[in-house]
Amino acid sequence: MTRARPPLRTPGDRGLITTELVIVLPILVSFLYLLILAGRLTDARSDVVGAANDAARAASLQTNLATAQVQAQAAAEDTVRGERLHCIGNDGAPTVDVEAFPPNPRPDQPPPAPDGFVRGADLQVTVTCQVNTSDLNFIGVGATVTLTEVAWEPIDPYRSL
Repeated sequence: MTRARPPLRTPGDRGLITTELVIVLPILVSFLYLLILAGRLTDARSDVVGAANDAARAASLQTNLATAQVQAQAAAEDTVRGERLHCIGNDGAPTVDVEAFPPNPRPDQPPPAPDGFVRGADLQVTVTCQVNTSDLNFIGVGATVTLTEVAWEPIDPYRSL
């Protein structure tokens, strides 16, 4: 004697999969776009970190703060351009700020230069880039995200300025 198979669906199951799909699909799509946003911002953040490090190194090799600012800006622009990151404003270039912090002077040393750019000083380079995320605006992210990174580089105390 063979048993009768139970029905594959019960009469009240009609349209249940469609309802589940309508509820779950927007959540899955939003999660996918959040993953894309996180990946893009992580990549952009690493590009800005690289630009800050390159700018700090270029600035530390200069002889005064004015040329350090110019060379840091050029190095950051080259790094960002090489990574194909487009910053909003400033013609696609990041904003770079260089500041020198001289060491504590000893009594037998002359006072530091007015701009603080002396041997043994520490340079602080701040690189800021605004990234356009307007294509992901529908998931609640603003049109731009500002990424800022600070890098420090010492000026070699044994070199001539």
